[in-house]
Amino acid sequence: MPLSKRSLVLPASPPSVKLARSWVSKVLEEIGREDLVDAAQLGVSELVTNALIHSQPPLSVRVRGTVDHPRIEVVDSSPVPPQRAPVAPEIEDVDEFNMTTFGRGLDLVAMMSRRWGSDLAHDGRSKSVWFEPSGLAKYESHLEGEIFDFDPDLLGDEDVSEGPRMPMRLLGVPAKLFGEMRRYHFEVRRELRLLAMTAPDDYPLATQITEIFVQADRERRSSAGISRLDKAIADGSDSIDLDYHVPASTPTTMARIRDLLSEVYRALSQEHLLSLRPPDLIVELETWYFTEFERQGVGEKPQRWTGPTSMPPA
Repeated sequence: MPLSKRSLVLPASPPSVKLARSWVSKVLEEIGREDLVDAAQLGVSELVTNALIHSQPPLSVRVRGTVDHPRIEVVDSSPVPPQRAPVAPEIEDVDEFNMTTFGRGLDLVAMMSRRWGSDLAHDGRSKSVWFEPSGLAKYESHLEGEIFDFDPDLLGDEDVSEGPRMPMRLLGVPAKLFGEMRRYHFEVRRELRLLAMTAPDDYPLATQITEIFVQADRERRSSAGISRLDKAIADGSDSIDLDYHVPASTPTTMARIRDLLSEVYRALSQEHLLSLRPPDLIVELETWYFTEFERQGVGEKPQRWTGPTSMPPA
C-alpha cells in the first residue's frame, strides 16, 4: 500500500518535537517497521528541534521512500542547507523527552541513519532534511550527508550547447497546469533519485529515469525560448504558444522520459514508490508534451493542446 500524503503540519512551538515523534512512530508501526521506531524518534526530534531554532514556519514532517527503506523528512521555510557541527544550541523546555538527546547537531541524525541529506524545494525558498532510520546506531563512524541542490548532476562536464539545434513549436501550452506538472515531476524525480541511491540493484528503473532526466536538464539549459514558459507560469497565464530551438537529441530524450514515466506508474506507484500516480489530466498533459517533441523530431506538424488549462475543482 503506498504511503503518499503521509505528512503532518507542525506548530512553530516546542511541543512540535513530541508531536512529530509520536506521529512518526505511529506511521512506522502501521507499515510494520516497529524496528525503526527508536531511531526515527531520535532523528526526527533533532531535526524538528533544529528547524525550530534556525527556521521559520511553516514546518512539517512527512514519511516518504519505501516500506523497505522509509525516509523521514522535516520541511522548513529556510533555503539554507543544514550545517553539521559537533554540538548544536539547546532549547529549553522542549518537552519531557530525555534532553541528553538534544544539542548533538546532525551527528545524532547521522548516527541513527542508513542515509541522510537535504534537498532544496522546487521554488528554492524552503528545504527538507531527511534520513532513513537504521536499526543499528553507528557509534564509531557517522555518515556524511547527501546535501545537494535540485539538480546537482548538472555539474557534470558533458556539454550539448554546441551541437545541432532544431525548431520546436508547442501550441496552447496550459501554463498553470504545466506548473502543476512541474511540481509533481519535482517530487517524483526526488523519490526516484533517492531510490536509485538507496538500492540501485533493486530499482534499476529508478536509475534509468534519473539518468535520462539529467540529460533532459542539460538539453534544457542549452535550449532557446523556454524562459517565456517560465514567465507565463509565474504570471498565471492560461495558455501560451511557444517556439523553441532545442538540441537535436531532445526528441529522443523526451520520448524516453514519457515511456519510463509510464513504466514507473505501472511498476512502482502502487508497490514501492510512495508518490501516487498523478491525476489523469496531468498524465494526459505530460503525454502530449513529450510526444510533441517526438512527433516534430521526425518532421510532423505541431498539434495544439485542446484539454483544460487548469485542474478541475476538488
